[in-house]
Amino acid sequence: MRTAPPPLVLLLLLLLGLASAASAAFTCNATGVAATCRSLVGFKPAQNTTYGAIASLFQVSNSSLFSANGLLLTASADGAVAAGSTVRVPIRCRCANGTGRSTGTVYTVQNGDVGLYNITVARFSNLTTYQEIGEVNQLPDVNKIVVGQELRIPLPCSCDDVDGAEVVHLAHVVAPESSVESIATEFGTKASTLLRLNGMSDPKALMAYQVLDVPLHACSSSITNNSLDYGLRLASGSYATTANGCITCNCSATTYRLDCHQSVGQSQCPAAATCPGGLFIGNTSTSGCEVQTCSYAGYTNTSAAAGTNISSIITTDRTKCSSDGGSPPGSDGGLGLLRGFKWSAALVFLHMIWLSSLQ
Repeated sequence: MRTAPPPLVLLLLLLLGLASAASAAFTCNATGVAATCRSLVGFKPAQNTTYGAIASLFQVSNSSLFSANGLLLTASADGAVAAGSTVRVPIRCRCANGTGRSTGTVYTVQNGDVGLYNITVARFSNLTTYQEIGEVNQLPDVNKIVVGQELRIPLPCSCDDVDGAEVVHLAHVVAPESSVESIATEFGTKASTLLRLNGMSDPKALMAYQVLDVPLHACSSSITNNSLDYGLRLASGSYATTANGCITCNCSATTYRLDCHQSVGQSQCPAAATCPGGLFIGNTSTSGCEVQTCSYAGYTNTSAAAGTNISSIITTDRTKCSSDGGSPPGSDGGLGLLRGFKWSAALVFLHMIWLSSLQ
């Protein structure tokens, strides 16, 4: 005879059910090519697991999972992940009708799955709701599923800019006793931004296990909108391989620009792309206070024989021209400032003469 669950467990399941009752969908109004992007979900496994098992659950590659978490590509898929720890999982996001949802995550019902609610909580750690799984799969009864049945899992995501800046949207499951302010501090954003993005007017309305849309500062890039990897956005501390593994890009916390270079040891890749002046992708040259970089601009797939076509472009950084008093090539090298100083000195001198004449 099966024993009844302890009251504490029943209470926890009730709270989880209340948190899951609300939609986990994120607002996304992006259109055109901008309506597809790379997003993140913060997955907290209920039991001890491995990186390989997480990659399999979300149907992403081991390498993309490693890179999203700042791990080396040589890391082991058998690497242990403790229950309750957070792993960032990269997902492909598509926006339609004002809502962002993941594409490509399909779950096969297993023995022990007793309805969509169980799958929502036990398998996907409340990153979605059983109502939304039922809706996208057009299921008339969320409690009637069979072993082997394939279910599309709608994970919340967005491709929208925030306050005019590119961001990586992270689906964050709120831990008990968290606050909007503490979450904002943890992820380097503002409490007011979190409230606005998530349609909340009162920070006290935050619920445990609620899925929160958290914008992470993203590195800007030079990838053109006709590239197959347009929409590649990386948060600080992460990297990604792209262009069929031929290019590796990381997000610099210093410049917040994508730092891309040719991947090493990839025999299927074309010869390294170059920019005018013989610079390879990732190389820089300095002229005065300007720093020019041969930047990665995207890729396309051509014929089977030609393979991957990688594009590059020269980008110019003039940050030092204003921060250290330097001058761009061809400027007056500060003479304009000197001339201004001379005029100011002359005016002060004339003013002193005028004051002395009044005495």
